[in-house]
Amino acid sequence: MVDKKWLAGTTLAQLPVHSPNHLSAPSSSWRRGVIQVLTVLSLLLFSVRELYEWSLPRWSCRFPLQQSGVNWRSCGDNFQCANITLPLDYHNSSDPRTVSIAVTRYLAINTTHREGSVFINPGGPGGSGTSLAYRSGPRMAEVLKGRYDIVGFDPRGINLTRPYVSCFETKLDEDVFALEVNKFSLNLPVNVTESVIVDLETQVAKAAAAMEAQSKHCTERVGDYMAYFGTEFVARDIDAMSKIIEGEDKRVNYWGFSYGTILGQYLIKVLPPPRLGKVIIDGVVNPDIWASYSPRSFKGHFDDVDNVLFSFAESCVEVGDSCALSFLSPSEIVSRIDETIESLYYTPQPISDLPVPAVATANNVRSLIFQAMYKIQTWGDLAVHLENAFKGNFSGVVNETMLRVDPGGGSKPDYSSYSGNTIRCTDAKPYPPTKEFPSNSEIAQYVLESMKKYSGRMGDRFFPWSFCHLWQGIDPRRSRYEGTFEMEDGTLDTPILVLSNTYDPVTPFANAVSAKERLGSNARLIQQVDGWGHCTIAQKSFCTADIISRYMLDGEAPTANHTLCGVAEKPFVPFEEALFMADGQGDASVRRAWAKLSDEWEF
Repeated sequence: MVDKKWLAGTTLAQLPVHSPNHLSAPSSSWRRGVIQVLTVLSLLLFSVRELYEWSLPRWSCRFPLQQSGVNWRSCGDNFQCANITLPLDYHNSSDPRTVSIAVTRYLAINTTHREGSVFINPGGPGGSGTSLAYRSGPRMAEVLKGRYDIVGFDPRGINLTRPYVSCFETKLDEDVFALEVNKFSLNLPVNVTESVIVDLETQVAKAAAAMEAQSKHCTERVGDYMAYFGTEFVARDIDAMSKIIEGEDKRVNYWGFSYGTILGQYLIKVLPPPRLGKVIIDGVVNPDIWASYSPRSFKGHFDDVDNVLFSFAESCVEVGDSCALSFLSPSEIVSRIDETIESLYYTPQPISDLPVPAVATANNVRSLIFQAMYKIQTWGDLAVHLENAFKGNFSGVVNETMLRVDPGGGSKPDYSSYSGNTIRCTDAKPYPPTKEFPSNSEIAQYVLESMKKYSGRMGDRFFPWSFCHLWQGIDPRRSRYEGTFEMEDGTLDTPILVLSNTYDPVTPFANAVSAKERLGSNARLIQQVDGWGHCTIAQKSFCTADIISRYMLDGEAPTANHTLCGVAEKPFVPFEEALFMADGQGDASVRRAWAKLSDEWEF
């Protein structure tokens, strides 16, 4: 029996806005002062279906779209909201079922020179585009000189879109489950010995059992709808929404981050080239790995995570007193981190000076460090917490990473926190009948291999993605892309922008390079040299801002296939606004907006 409550046509005005940016990034809790329950990990990429070659009739010709226009309603200063009805199954025109996509847009202010709409996605999978529109839409509009409507939408299965992946009756139930499974995180030392492997296998087995139980619970509530929440159908939703909002003759413009780069890469494969306008992908996920068997998901994420940590240590020493750990050398900082993790794994410490008594574990330290790798603006606080931890005071570390229960959660709906699992697993390659599912021991070995190859401190972070064989309700995977991601040179008349920091903790620069190689002349690679953090938005570069502005406003892409951009912001050092125009180039208003967008960006 499928629970029908989550199918109800709830509107944007009836539910709170929430942005579960699961896998794309952890919570920056120490900046907000409130730590929220971190949802299941999810970050990043997509795939597309060969079935829809450009020579074939357009899919939209076979599916009647919403004809009555969009019933926009005011939902804030210069904001409009709507629900757009689209087909549930783009592969089966006889299926009468539909999805209701929640959409929020920030309207173009420069109506005289309006360029159209740009669709945005914050990452995840599971991130809310309506929340991103509220949070960052006005600032993104400033970067684009007010000439675009900034259109955020909740992809199918997520947040305010219906149906959605509602695995719990209330937010309270969701929080309690997160506490029970410790948000599917592992507690491990840096050096995994034979004795630790036994513990690792036990932790993996417990997580697998919890994932299987959770999957059954979600399937009972949502049913076979989950098979239709894959990224390919989200890409087709964007195309359909663009036609409804802008008209058949207007091209699709898109700007995506982290997992949103998967969505962007699906878009450029699913849509015919004449439908594609300007496309920006920032913090690139490798779609070939994304669409493979789920245990391979460790690959393509952690190549540079330790390099970001080493840069943290080196930058700390360089700035001196501005960093709380500058009395140590870079190698000593890293060694002390490792020693602290090892010590807490074998000897957890009691914490009694917080409102709730707690225990400091290795996972607290590892989680705090991983969170901070996303954005250099958090490095100062990280150094302070680590200095205290090195002295035996772990209260700050625990306070920043402790899971909490929303006291009013009993009266709130759940926030589709496990939509990321559904999307990730629907996109993944299913196991054929002749191939055995990975055992818990094999998954433990995948974790161990990732820690040895990439990072003993953070190489296990996305291990729940290895459980797609346990995630029920998605087979047969109606919305999985079966094609390749290659593209012949010259296919696109407007090359896409591929953006990356040199050192990104979860979407390494190598992914951006491989995307450029797959797309050839159809793409321009923008690399932020000495850039650290997740996506280029994490660290200010006015070179990057200028390129985005010229691309979106004038249609000008860099002539070079690979452009190097310097950064205007350094770790531990206050940003100087005078740097806006230090080079005498660019648009000061665009650069100011870009700097504010970077400061306000949440992962």
